[in-house]
Amino acid sequence: MANTWEGQFPTENTAEDGFINKAPVKSYPPNDYGLYDMSGNVWEITQDWYNSNYYKDMTAQGKVKNPQGAENPYNPNNPNIPQKVIKGGSFLCNASYCASYRPSARMGNSLDSAQEHLGFRTVASPGMLQNE
Repeated sequence: MANTWEGQFPTENTAEDGFINKAPVKSYPPNDYGLYDMSGNVWEITQDWYNSNYYKDMTAQGKVKNPQGAENPYNPNNPNIPQKVIKGGSFLCNASYCASYRPSARMGNSLDSAQEHLGFRTVASPGMLQNE
């Protein structure tokens, strides 16, 4: 359950999920961890640098608890453009168009790129929530 493109991309969005564009936060039920909107709606930019070698380098270290992300950006396809990791996909993702609209996938996005389908996630601990 996520806000993604239904129909034939890019010519027809049937809006079976009720949305043509972005959906309000919490439009879908939370996952089993209580997290909302982990896939679809907008790509979520993270604080991590995109480095295509990061996980390969981490594997060489063995088991790592709470990895902190790459210290430096690196993308061999754009070696001179620093990129941050984006995750989760957007309302423009469709099975015929996007292959990475899931929380475990990582893609790079340059810092100067503006898109209507890019956002960020805020996090609050349960003690900080006022209305729940």
